[in-house]
Amino acid sequence: MGQLHPGKKLSSSGHADTLRGVELMVSIYNSASGNECPKSPFRSTDFGILMVKKGSLKIKINFVAHILNARDILCMLPDHIYEIPEEPDATVIFTHFNKSYLARKGIFFNIAETYKIFNGNELLKFSLSKAEYEQVLADMMALQNRLSISKHTRHIDDIIHNSFLSIVYDIFLLNEKQKKLPEAAINSKVELTNRFLSLVSERFKAEKRVIYYANCLHITPRHLSQVVKQVTGRSAGEHIDDFVIREAKLLLTGHVMNISEIAEELHFSNPSFFGKYFKKHAGLSPLSFKRDHNIAL
Repeated sequence: MGQLHPGKKLSSSGHADTLRGVELMVSIYNSASGNECPKSPFRSTDFGILMVKKGSLKIKINFVAHILNARDILCMLPDHIYEIPEEPDATVIFTHFNKSYLARKGIFFNIAETYKIFNGNELLKFSLSKAEYEQVLADMMALQNRLSISKHTRHIDDIIHNSFLSIVYDIFLLNEKQKKLPEAAINSKVELTNRFLSLVSERFKAEKRVIYYANCLHITPRHLSQVVKQVTGRSAGEHIDDFVIREAKLLLTGHVMNISEIAEELHFSNPSFFGKYFKKHAGLSPLSFKRDHNIAL
């Protein structure tokens, strides 16, 4: 049984990156298992599909509180901040998969469309009927069982992948029914936006200028911002700011760095400039945010 933190990096709270390098796994958590959920926020680097079997789970996503109830399923995405602020009274089954697994299997996830969901403070969450829940649960349990089979078994890689695809198709069918994600053709604008978001997720600490990303993509800054806004509803600069502020909030909730060190970590020229930037985008000073969100050790 695993803990609920998909591919998280070492965060300001000191949590280890327990799933780094794990391409695909299924784990079950319940309050009697003895495993503890991470109390501190963490930035996910991978994907996860979390389903509540029974009970309820309080979870914060990008510092906004939500509650998941029995038969709710949540899609967890890279580069968002997650936190489970208290030990849940719930049983949860969790499927984790990373970007390298998707790339190796030729699966494309349109990350750009998910930003419309998160920018509207909504969740990529589905509430399932009993029949839908039983189908998804059966597919997750089947994948967990197949992952335990010896890797030397003939065709096991294909067997595991087909089992994983069953879960992906479950989510696809749920989306077709509940329309959380709008239909969108994978055209050149969507591809460009996904490349931009991927670059930003890797380089936002050091590079905060739209012109830098435009140069990397061999287009003008104006064209980049126009395309990104058409696809996601927000400009390129707003996305860069979102990445920076989310990371700043993550670091401010921990006990590892002071504000000067956080400013340096995020490549600001000095703490004063960082403070003005943070207040402009978050609505309060870094010190006020740190006081309001201080996590007891």
